[in-house]
Amino acid sequence: MPYVTTRDLKKDVLFRASEAQSGSAYETPVVDYINRVYKSLCTGASEFLPEYVEDWWWLRGTAPLTIIPAIVAGTIDVVKDSATINLSVAPVNTVQDYRLRVAGHPELFIIAAHSAGAGIATIDSPYTGPSVSGASYQLMKVIYTLSSSVSSLISPMVGFMGNMRINGMSPEAMDSAWPLPYLTTGIPQAFSLEDTRTVRFSHGGRADGYSMRLEYRFRSVVEDLLDSDMSIPLVPIEYRHILADMALTHVMLGKNDDRSNAHALAARTGLAGMMKENRRRMAKMGGNAGHIYVRPGGVTTQVLRTESGLIIG
Repeated sequence: MPYVTTRDLKKDVLFRASEAQSGSAYETPVVDYINRVYKSLCTGASEFLPEYVEDWWWLRGTAPLTIIPAIVAGTIDVVKDSATINLSVAPVNTVQDYRLRVAGHPELFIIAAHSAGAGIATIDSPYTGPSVSGASYQLMKVIYTLSSSVSSLISPMVGFMGNMRINGMSPEAMDSAWPLPYLTTGIPQAFSLEDTRTVRFSHGGRADGYSMRLEYRFRSVVEDLLDSDMSIPLVPIEYRHILADMALTHVMLGKNDDRSNAHALAARTGLAGMMKENRRRMAKMGGNAGHIYVRPGGVTTQVLRTESGLIIG
């Protein structure tokens, strides 16, 4: 039986569980079991091999991210204890959620409301400094939303100017290394993951009006499988039978069938082979296949050679 679609997997599980293809009490639960094992396998962890966590090559994706330049053109008017600000040069695009710094005042504000092309905006709290007219300012975008395909980031971001490797850190580490009170314009040096698809950067973008491009690698979002010939798992076709073995184990456990142990062993064996193939592929891409490593402690700093040319040691 081919293992191509979710319906193929369902039919196989029902057949090997000695259940009818239609009308079985397990007809609907089988799809739930398939989704259960599919989702856990795609996270890199599985109850069938809980001692291992894998980063599957077939779930990797890459996406670009454009860092918006800081806005510094013109001047700003602010009034003490008022949340309304007035910009002399209206931003072409909305600056909602940008961070605002007014020259001469140490505190940062967030733009709570702004319409594209408008010179008036609202900040998230009343302005706490003295009223000022014609002050210089900085509007900086530091919070960005990643692609909707992202389940989790799996590597540092790549830049193409200045810092070419932008490492991620926890929000707490970001607060320590790059405190918000010292936020300034510039090329990002680090980012923190605020939630699943929201990141905060250490700097507010270039001040010369130019955007900059970043790239990031991620683990893709995994959608639920459906009982359909159009529903196809992301798992490579040569390994989709493992999903059937894993789901069949749950069905057999539900039926209190002793054969569940044999199917669990088949699932574990197949999953272990899948992991080895994944690591072999990664090793070859990394150029480490066949590489000879010197044994630790076996390196000499001096080579001794006899008069005949024989090397000693």
